[in-house]
Amino acid sequence: MAKWTKEDLIEFLEVLIEHDVPVYNNPYFRRLLSRDQNLFMNQSVREATGNVAYKTVDFSIDEFSDEDFWEMIDRTEYRDLIEDNAAQAILKMAERFNLIN
Repeated sequence: MAKWTKEDLIEFLEVLIEHDVPVYNNPYFRRLLSRDQNLFMNQSVREATGNVAYKTVDFSIDEFSDEDFWEMIDRTEYRDLIEDNAAQAILKMAERFNLIN
């Protein structure tokens, strides 16, 4: 029997998310998992969703105006996730440069 790595699971979840097949959230399936397994699944789904979100806006920004760039972000169904992640990254950078406490 082959063993899956975390990366294998994330890639598999990405395919399910991209094709809108949310079996990983099925209550029957989740009941089969222990508490730790459910936590691991939550983390993996979150990572896979983030990866899918960024794939939807994976384009060269050199050819876009600011307005076109924000229109592309607004058109993705993952806009909120992308904006939240960007805000968190900005805050981490500000903390690293001691701009905020």
